[in-house]
Amino acid sequence: MRSSIGWHTASVFMKTTGKEAASIYEDFVRYGKETGEIRTRPIRTIKIAPDADKFIRNLFASLPKVHRIEYPCKDKGIRWELRRSMRSPAYITTKLVGEDKPCSIKAKINPNVLNGETDYLTAATSDCLGDVEISFNIEAAKISPLLRKFDSYAYNRIDYCFNGDTQELKIGCTAEQMMKLIKRSNIPDSFIEQMKYDKRSHRGKPYKYSFYLKSNSVVINCYCKGEQLKEQYPDNICLEDSHNLIRFEVQCKYSKVYAMSSDIKKGNNGSNSLMLKEMLSNKFCEYVITKYFNKIVRKGHYLTLDGARSIVEAHNFRRDKEERLIDTLEFINECRGIAKAKAKLLGEALKDFKRSLKDLDDILVNPVTIPRDWGIDYIPNLLWAYYDSIYEEQLITSREFKAEQYLSEYLLRDCKEKAL
Repeated sequence: MRSSIGWHTASVFMKTTGKEAASIYEDFVRYGKETGEIRTRPIRTIKIAPDADKFIRNLFASLPKVHRIEYPCKDKGIRWELRRSMRSPAYITTKLVGEDKPCSIKAKINPNVLNGETDYLTAATSDCLGDVEISFNIEAAKISPLLRKFDSYAYNRIDYCFNGDTQELKIGCTAEQMMKLIKRSNIPDSFIEQMKYDKRSHRGKPYKYSFYLKSNSVVINCYCKGEQLKEQYPDNICLEDSHNLIRFEVQCKYSKVYAMSSDIKKGNNGSNSLMLKEMLSNKFCEYVITKYFNKIVRKGHYLTLDGARSIVEAHNFRRDKEERLIDTLEFINECRGIAKAKAKLLGEALKDFKRSLKDLDDILVNPVTIPRDWGIDYIPNLLWAYYDSIYEEQLITSREFKAEQYLSEYLLRDCKEKAL
């Protein structure tokens, strides 16, 4: 299946001494000259004004130097970065003179490509981690013994992902239509939407084919994979198979990775090897994806506004709760999105709105409703449809089971009414 949950890239790092970093740098340069496979180049260089005085020049000379090591002839699924700290000049501080400052080596890994595959779409699972370790160790050993083995590293960043193929999962709409619904989703309080600068209007505008959110520790990027490949990699061999694919990425930065890894280490007696495996296990990938998908896209299925009203009424809630949920659905429909509606509320009204979102989750009704002119009455939640396709039985709560029954009854009744 093209639909899958797992991870698609991971960055690992290892601390080294200044002397080791210098030796590793020499080994990279030597290996590049001998084989022609790699290219070493400096990045993040800071320009200094020609008239800068000696103090400023020496100060900038003491900043870390970063070198990127790439494979220009063939994508090997790995890219290295070497961070080398320089010794500080004596007149800045005498305390640090002669000190061997810590440096680091980082590797960004694409697991499928590193394992010799040409699949840029399917998420990697825990089944491939053993091969990733072997491939990494082989490649590192070719270059320098100081690069050591995979289990000597820690995670710097992990990009978890969910691929949902709208045609494969038979959800009844195109990837573009699904993306329009997702772009009307919730933006959690700790996130902001990333904008693209528009030259014509001279202001930021949301990306056309993606929903791009950022926080201090996590980046969420949900987008049409086909449009992304068409724009950035038009010659990619997977372009044909990507047209119906929606990708939901959870990019965990170092602070988030560190917090998660610390929790995992507590449960396995501090074993680094077990922690590395656990963080890329199928179970953990599903946990991370489900957590953020439900926060943003929400748990419920998509219905028309009339259909959503009907489902709410079928549950026979207290009158005040029913009115609150229907008012919330109508307000979100009027504002064309959860985030836009939430931005207009304050105080008690905002608290009631957030409570309504959770109540709608409980009855599996997505607060975002299907536009009337689409002529579509029902679109299943993309993640729910994926789990339905791979598990014969889903472990759901009794409340969700009841909600599914009400939804089935509504869809069956709707079909009969249309037939008449």
